[in-house]
Amino acid sequence: MKLRRWKRPLLIASCLVVPMAGAVAIWLLQEVEYERISSPDGGYTAIVTYRRIEAFRPSIPGQSGEKAGFIRIKDMAERNYGKIGIPMVWMSRDLEWTDLGASLKLICEWNFAKREYRFCNESQTEEMVKYAK
Repeated sequence: MKLRRWKRPLLIASCLVVPMAGAVAIWLLQEVEYERISSPDGGYTAIVTYRRIEAFRPSIPGQSGEKAGFIRIKDMAERNYGKIGIPMVWMSRDLEWTDLGASLKLICEWNFAKREYRFCNESQTEEMVKYAK
């Protein structure tokens, strides 16, 4: 008899908790903009982001730039030129705009004319080439 009395409240609680946990998980995995870097001619913009969950990781004061993140480049028409993961968002300050596109030292090179970007795999054993969609 006691078990039956708790069945309905437990069902109602689980129906509320599961969607709320899913909503929190989605919220934590959303990307937050860290910085925008425009090319000298203003034709392209590098957008640096990190996942919101990274903000909840413990760090000492002054080390907020040590979050893992992403960098993607778009042109003025909002065409995407590729998105890559970066170990720390502060590394985006090393982005250099070149004649052919952009370069992030030791991480990635973008060629805007070919709409391709080159980067090394995680184990740094081979170069990967992808074409922007």
